[in-house]
Amino acid sequence: MHWGRRMRLLLVETSAILRAVSLAIAPLEIRSGTRFALKYALFAGVLFAVYAFPFELLGARRDWLAGYLAAYARLAGAVLGLFEPGIAVEGAQIHGRFPMEIVRNCDAIEINILFASAIWAFPAPWRRRALASLLGLCALIALNVLRICALYFVGVHARPQFEVVHEQVFPLVLVLAAALAFLIGADYLRRGAA
Repeated sequence: MHWGRRMRLLLVETSAILRAVSLAIAPLEIRSGTRFALKYALFAGVLFAVYAFPFELLGARRDWLAGYLAAYARLAGAVLGLFEPGIAVEGAQIHGRFPMEIVRNCDAIEINILFASAIWAFPAPWRRRALASLLGLCALIALNVLRICALYFVGVHARPQFEVVHEQVFPLVLVLAAALAFLIGADYLRRGAA
């Protein structure tokens, strides 16, 4: 079976599962907080499963995220190029005074999944959820590009601190940013529901 057809089938099946669970939950008289938590867990679980699924086993020739990670590297390379001469990007690698490679988890997809799942689980009209999700994800992606650029300069000027900043400081910053983005998004969604 062709790779594109497999992806379409997987998306159709995922959509059908989400609709079935939503229909099963709907008649239950459960509190809105519990409903939100169940929908959040379902959305996040499905998105994490798609993100972590080993598509190579289905015959995909290369990692489905390769283009996405290369785009991240090009975007970060373009921003770095404004401040740092000699930046070159090849695939997902950024070459300069401190070479970097954008790999899974450098894209902060986990934070994006958690944020988007919370927005989509929120009880509000779907158009407002779509707008809140789009704007929040754009902000989180921009912040992550700035994080990558900052890590480059930490690597250039404070190499011994790179690991701590990369593995401890910036993950916390991204989580706090996603929580703040959700609070802003939830306020927007709540105002639209009133």
